[in-house]
Amino acid sequence: MVTHKPAKLHQPSGLSNSLRYNAFPMGNRGLTQIWTWVRSPVVIFLVAFSIRLVLLAQVPSGRYWWYFYQRNEASHIAGALATGHGFSSPWPNTPLLPTAQQPPLYPALLAGIFKLFGVYSYRSLWIAMILNASFAALTAVLILRIGKQSFSSFVGILAAWVWSCSLLEAAAAMRLWESSLSALLLITSVSLVVKLKSSLKMSHWILFGLLAGLAALNNTSLLALFPFFWLWLWYMHRRRGESCGRPLLASLAICALVLTPWTIRDYHVFHRFIPIRDNFGLELWVGNRHDTDFSIENVAEFNQLGETRFMQTKRDLALESIRAHPGHFLRAMTWRCYRYWVTPDGSAWPWISLLAWTGLVLMVRRNGFDAAPLAIVLLVFPIIYYVTHIHITYRYPIDPEILLCAAFAVVTAAQLLTRQFKIAGERAH
Repeated sequence: MVTHKPAKLHQPSGLSNSLRYNAFPMGNRGLTQIWTWVRSPVVIFLVAFSIRLVLLAQVPSGRYWWYFYQRNEASHIAGALATGHGFSSPWPNTPLLPTAQQPPLYPALLAGIFKLFGVYSYRSLWIAMILNASFAALTAVLILRIGKQSFSSFVGILAAWVWSCSLLEAAAAMRLWESSLSALLLITSVSLVVKLKSSLKMSHWILFGLLAGLAALNNTSLLALFPFFWLWLWYMHRRRGESCGRPLLASLAICALVLTPWTIRDYHVFHRFIPIRDNFGLELWVGNRHDTDFSIENVAEFNQLGETRFMQTKRDLALESIRAHPGHFLRAMTWRCYRYWVTPDGSAWPWISLLAWTGLVLMVRRNGFDAAPLAIVLLVFPIIYYVTHIHITYRYPIDPEILLCAAFAVVTAAQLLTRQFKIAGERAH
């Protein structure tokens, strides 16, 4: 079995070399030390971790229930789990009956924290937020690593520092939600899929299948990416005349094995096949309703119908509305597509998104199919939200990949400017 060293995507080396050797004069130890800190994974981890905990400390201790627990489905399910009522009751004032409204991984993680440190306690909140901050800080380190390995040091450093220092990214992580863990699982998967492009080592493929299963159990939307990753890996090996059939099947089997217990649980409880969670009908209705409303404080219809019938009813109403008003649905979907990339209002995200798409186009032009993993993330993941509805945190799991693409565009532009100035200087002499 032959393994090949992963190929590095085209990097703007001209800029890297000129800055690396000429930015700091010889003997200027102060600036050299600053540069060492700037590119240090440990420093980036600590900065990202600290900023998120500083934000959490701003929340008044007397308001933590209202801010974090009251309207949070994951914490309600975790509370039910920790008190022996099973995976149930996603909303306040609902019966303690089994639910599939959320995927299981993050609520189970919260339930473990509640069990050890108290259900809905202030101490549990801090432990959960420290865990979220750790996930986000590890994500920053992986952004740095992928940027360095696949592009250049400057791409990784720029993207990692924007992720670490952005107050918007920090605030999104300080929520009892799966987003931080989802971002970490996805960036880890992207790092591994790039490695698998040139490797047939069975253990790496099995690990990738495990990551796929865990990602799906944490955020079901992530599962849509992995078939495209597997297809891309198959194509890349086939293009080099290699067969990756056995490791590919092993990876698929491990993913299926991870998902099977929860699928069996849902079938046993609800007597029908449920692909991890059952809330798609509700989300479709929320995003495409007309003169209607849904509030988790008003759950009378949910309690009356039960979860299965409630979700089916909302799905049927949404589909009926879409069939009756297809033009409105297409306009709404187009608007959601735009809003997904520019929210929140007044932020730098319209420009970051523009840079990201520019960077992706540059990657594809320079590297062809080697750029596919990032293209898959940016193109495929948001589709479910274009169809249903958007929220400020729904983009968060793919923000690391977006920032890498944006950083690539910035560094490439800086490279071109550096070359132009150099040419102009040579002509002047």
